[in-house]
Order: sequence, then C-alpha cells, then structure tokens
Amino acid sequence: MNGIAIEDDYAGGNIRVIGQASGVVALEQQLRDTSGWWFYWSFAATAAEARAVAFEFANGEVIGPWGPAYSRDGIEWTWLGADASGSSRASFAYAFEAGEKAYFSYCIPYQQHHFETFYARISPHPLVRRKVLAVSERLRALPLLVAGDASAERHILITCRHHACESVSGYVMEGFLEHCLQPPYSLFLTQCKLHYVPFVDLDGAERGDQGKGRAPHDHNRDYTDRPLYRSTAALTAYASALPLEVGIDFHSPYLWGGRNDRPFIVKRRSPMKEEIERFGALLMRATSRSEAAANELRYDGAHDIEAGEDWNQPNDRTCSSFFERRGARLAFSFELPYFGVEGGVVTPDSCRRFGADFAAALEAYMLEGGRHDEDR
Repeated sequence: MNGIAIEDDYAGGNIRVIGQASGVVALEQQLRDTSGWWFYWSFAATAAEARAVAFEFANGEVIGPWGPAYSRDGIEWTWLGADASGSSRASFAYAFEAGEKAYFSYCIPYQQHHFETFYARISPHPLVRRKVLAVSERLRALPLLVAGDASAERHILITCRHHACESVSGYVMEGFLEHCLQPPYSLFLTQCKLHYVPFVDLDGAERGDQGKGRAPHDHNRDYTDRPLYRSTAALTAYASALPLEVGIDFHSPYLWGGRNDRPFIVKRRSPMKEEIERFGALLMRATSRSEAAANELRYDGAHDIEAGEDWNQPNDRTCSSFFERRGARLAFSFELPYFGVEGGVVTPDSCRRFGADFAAALEAYMLEGGRHDEDR
C-alpha cells in the first residue's frame, strides 16, 4: 500500500483502513458491537521509505487538542502535538524515517502489560496481595489487588475500565497506590483494606473495543439480578460479601470541551450528595496544594454534574448505584478527562500525581469519618 503498512494486532489496537493513495491514508475507528457512534482508535504504521503521511479519519472528529497519542514502542506514550493535526480534528500528519514504526492512538493507552509492570514494582510489599476476580469470556484472569492489614474491618472498593477505552484511570491508580504504600504506611494499610479492580472489561481493553454502549448493554449497565458478564457477576458477589464503606468507579467522559476537559464527580442524590461534597472539598484542597507546578490536574467541584442534570439521570444498573445499594457511606463515579487543559494536560505522570492527591483526600475523608462515627 504505497510503502505504508497499517496494523492493529496488538493490545488495544483498533482501526479500519479504507484506502491509501499519494501519501494519504483514509481510515476509521472500528465500532464492532458498539450500539452507537464512539471515538476510540489505535494503530501502528510502518513506512518503508522516509516520507510525510497524512492520516484522515472518515467517521467524525476523533483527534484531540494535543494531536494523537504517540509511541515508538507501544509502551511509553506521549502526545504528538497540536501542530500535527492543524485546524482539523479529523486528520493528522507524521513524517516517517525510512523503516520507522510508530504507534498512534486517540488517547494515552493503559493496557494489561502496563499494569503488570506496575504490579511487579509493588508486589514485594508485605501488605499487597493479588487475587483473580474472575476468568473472562475470553479466558483472561481478571486481576484483583487487595492492600492493607488482613484484620482491617473498613473496606474500600475501587473499579476501573467498565468501558474498555477509558484508559486514564490506570495511571491515576498507580499514583494512588504508590502514595498509600510509601512509608509511613497510610490509613489504607493500617485501618482499612483497599480492593482494586483495574479492568472490569479486560477483554474489551485488550481487544481495543470501545466498550461504551456495547450491545445489548455495556458492563456499567450490568448490575442487575442476572448479570450478563462474568466480571460484573463476580464483582457483585465479591462486593456483597464486604461491609463496604466506600465504593468509587473511575471513568472518562466524552471527547473534549466543557467539563469533559476537567476531573469531575457524577453526583448522587441526598444523603449521598452531602458525603460526596465532603470528599470533594478535601480533594479540591489536595489538588490545589501544587499551584506553582507547571502541569497538574486539579479538581474543582464547580465542574461536577448534579443528579438529574444533563445525562446524569437515575439508573439503578450502574456500578455506583450498586455500591450505594450495598450500603456504602460514600459511592460515586469519577470522570477523568482524556486530554485536560493547558496547565493541566493528561500525561502518565500528571495522572499519577493526581492519583496521589486523590489518595490523600480519601484518607482525610476516612479519618474525619472515623472521628465523626466515634463521636455519635
């Protein structure tokens, strides 16, 4: 194909090539079993000769404000830059060296191999244990991490990747856990037990599915009496055996613009609303400590979406609804932007720092809650 080879047969790959001519490759994201339009894509391209190539997408504007995510090895990712796409959000250009292979993606990926690299770093810790939550439909073992004292009676459950393409949470949780594991050990390791599910839809994440809007329903609409997916059935059973105090489900929202560019909480109705706002105040304080930093993700409760506002309508089939039904004192979905804003661009490192702030805020919330419970 004019010296440009396109592939997506790697973890997270997703592309359909429509055609190629005169240094232009026409392509589109694969929707697969997604019931509507969505935007995730990821592919690798190899050029036999040094040349500039334009990649043009035929199914919507799917290039973010910093251009595509870019990698030379499929492991370490950065942004190619806004100049790569110019004024168009449906195309970008790249100048290849002869024989060069480059990876491109809608957003910065987080695959199971990223998780395994992270787990290898923390696995020697005496208070970290790994379990298998379930075996997926495609026979993948879904990892479950448990951190904390085995005798702890306070339980926190955090889930990610109910929607396969929402990858930012993996880096946030790396920062979260590293904060908790640094000596002196945090509250989570002395008084609480933290349960972490990094990939609810591991099959989708590894296959490069959209995940959002999967037919007949996606994993975050599967908290019913008869779950369709093995992972949600196993998570339901696992969480039901815990005296759950906190349940948080991480997501990423829609494309870019408005609150989609900022971290925000999907609020629930009273009395959960008041607990969410208590935690939100602590998170705002934690993320505002680094005002002088050049690139930090910051949370501001002004960007939260209220219950009943816009798309945040009552739905008892979501994970956060399930957490609330299980009796959690604090339960919500948290949305992490794919791209961020100037001064707060999403990168693996900025996400890890945000995760550390998130852990500090949750620790403060638990400490305050503990004192409050004892005083009643």
